[in-house]
Amino acid sequence: MNQKLLVAIDGSEHAWKALDLATNLAKASKAELIILHVIPHEPMPEGLAQFAKAEGISIEEEKGRYHASRGIGDRIANEAEARVRKNGLERVTRRIAEGNPTERIVAMAGAEGVDMVFVGSRGLSDAKGLLMGSVSHKVMHLAPCTCVAVK
Repeated sequence: MNQKLLVAIDGSEHAWKALDLATNLAKASKAELIILHVIPHEPMPEGLAQFAKAEGISIEEEKGRYHASRGIGDRIANEAEARVRKNGLERVTRRIAEGNPTERIVAMAGAEGVDMVFVGSRGLSDAKGLLMGSVSHKVMHLAPCTCVAVK
């Protein structure tokens, strides 16, 4: 059976730990590993940009934030892929997505037919995580497969 594992990486300490765990499991089971970084800032919709212009609101700062997020996301994903390959895993794919992190992780898991998703957890208790709506809690409840939150 050809297993696929998905690890969502955002650059946090817990996400790097999730990457290491997913890498070790992928190596042991000869699984394919998909590394996903989600850029939470989507480009400004055209209608909103026109409104900002009409109201004299500068959108350059928002565009700059988006481009910076994109650049940082590319570096995080590249570093994650290099780290995995350095550890001897060859069956690895790096992906970048934009939008809501929970939605994009769950959608990728379904579209790729992954067997397991790995996400970093900030270490929130279940009650706090549910109240705050953490990405890891949402992914664990919505993903179509087994999920592992790494602390």
